[in-house]
Amino acid sequence: MRYKILGLLFAALSILGCEKKIYTKIYDKNLAKEKINCLKISSDNILIEYIVRKNPFIKKLSKKECPYSLKISSNYVTYCKSPAAKSLASDFDGYVRFEIYKDKKLFYRSQRDFKGKFDKSVADSLIDKMKRDLNFGY
Repeated sequence: MRYKILGLLFAALSILGCEKKIYTKIYDKNLAKEKINCLKISSDNILIEYIVRKNPFIKKLSKKECPYSLKISSNYVTYCKSPAAKSLASDFDGYVRFEIYKDKKLFYRSQRDFKGKFDKSVADSLIDKMKRDLNFGY
């Protein structure tokens, strides 16, 4: 019984400290409703950019010249800022952020933490969230 309670406590604190939720903010709802038929992609990390560009949806949208741009940024960290997560070693290794601009005006941002290496599943989760939130068309 004691171990079950400790296990539940550990799970609850882990979720509160570093969950894999995607955090999203729409800065301009009118721009978010516009039909987006291309994306100019830039990134601060060539490996993350490579993984994102391999996604079939992104391949179809990727253009060198486009008023819409997807800026991918990443940060690798060694621990969460939550004291509870630190004490239980429930850390994450980094986060990746997608920002979408139209003519240099930010109107959408999403971000997700990841543990271990950045991989296709992390990229796909951010892309799927972006597809649900915005109006993409070819």
